[in-house]
Amino acid sequence: MNRFLKGLTGLYMVGLIVAVLSYKAAFVDVMFSNVFFGIYSVAVASYILSRFLFSLFYRSRPDAGVQPQIAIIMPGFNEQEAIAASLRSLLALDYPEDKLELVAINDGSTDDTLAEMQRVALESGGRVRVIDFPRNRGKRAAMAAGIRATSAEVVAFVDSDSVVEPDGLHWLVQPFANARVGAVCGHANVLNTTDSWLTRMQAVRYFVAFRVVKAAESVFGAVTCCSGCFSAYRREAILPRLEWWEQQTFLGVESTFGDDRSLTNCVLRDWKILYEKRAVSHTIVPVTFREFIIQQTRWKRSWTRESLLVGKFIWRKHPVAAFFTYMSIVLPLVAPIAALHAVVWAPLVHHAGLPLIYLAGIYALALVYSLYYLLFQERYDLLWLYGILFAFLYLAVMLWQTYYAIATCRTSAWGTRPATAGMSGGGEG
Repeated sequence: MNRFLKGLTGLYMVGLIVAVLSYKAAFVDVMFSNVFFGIYSVAVASYILSRFLFSLFYRSRPDAGVQPQIAIIMPGFNEQEAIAASLRSLLALDYPEDKLELVAINDGSTDDTLAEMQRVALESGGRVRVIDFPRNRGKRAAMAAGIRATSAEVVAFVDSDSVVEPDGLHWLVQPFANARVGAVCGHANVLNTTDSWLTRMQAVRYFVAFRVVKAAESVFGAVTCCSGCFSAYRREAILPRLEWWEQQTFLGVESTFGDDRSLTNCVLRDWKILYEKRAVSHTIVPVTFREFIIQQTRWKRSWTRESLLVGKFIWRKHPVAAFFTYMSIVLPLVAPIAALHAVVWAPLVHHAGLPLIYLAGIYALALVYSLYYLLFQERYDLLWLYGILFAFLYLAVMLWQTYYAIATCRTSAWGTRPATAGMSGGGEG
């Protein structure tokens, strides 16, 4: 994409933001005819635009030349198709071999995952260490076993369906030059982008979620979720709460997923957590609608649990970061009510308000996200258009998942795993 097109895209995106703000300013009296929903409208716009604004101040940490002793842990369950490529990407990392441990944990797989791990370990000449769980114990147990199997200063996690770029680890550890940094979240792109219309949507969403949302959080050293795709933790930051994390329960039920967000919370209490955009991994995302909905429901359940926990201590962090974290918790709870009011209640009951205006607002914000992707991604194609479609998928389906996830938050079922998942010791993520 040449400079002219990038400049035109940037101007259009800025113009769109200005238009949204101008509309809200011009019709502020109409919006506040209902104070509650007027406040909600302003809060949503403020939150979204704040992410873009703060992300402008994000900067990658300079190359400090640090090369700590590091262990990469990769748990896997029934990943026979992807695990070999994922492990080979770790073997290809541009990092001193004498400072890098690679640990693969087979979490009781019922397919050929263990055989694939052992094959790559043999090819590696002993660089890959394989730990085998005879039965499925869950991703959290596998991660904990990997942590205890090493003594490295920094522990990194890579999902078994993710591939890391050769220089990814080098950039991931540079922020640890700051002794106050307890964890670093890498950037994740979608690996199977062209598999379906849904993977194309997720490709846009992933890019913006990391480059905007996590970048904005990183400005204040308060990234709230280190992705399992590729993240690293300082050992001394996780050891004090390792046992609690491994045995975490919620409302009397074992926490069998949401391990990444939970571990992030353990570290965020007392340390800074940053995002590094140059530490790039590529991950496989759900291809079918059913797989996607199951994944999103699981994520929202863990979000419910971890939001309660982060709310207890985030106020001690940077006040701006705390304010917007609380806002990110409250807005999803109110969003379904606001949507019903705008699309159904106001037009049918009060004969006031137009659903098209509400939908136009959704479209405008979706377009801002998509134009950002178009502006900052490395190649030019029509993939950015799928970001607009994703916004309406969110409105039609994902928006309402929040209440369902809250109502079923005590479940420990994985959703896509065998019948043992969700029982004592079962489940992943």
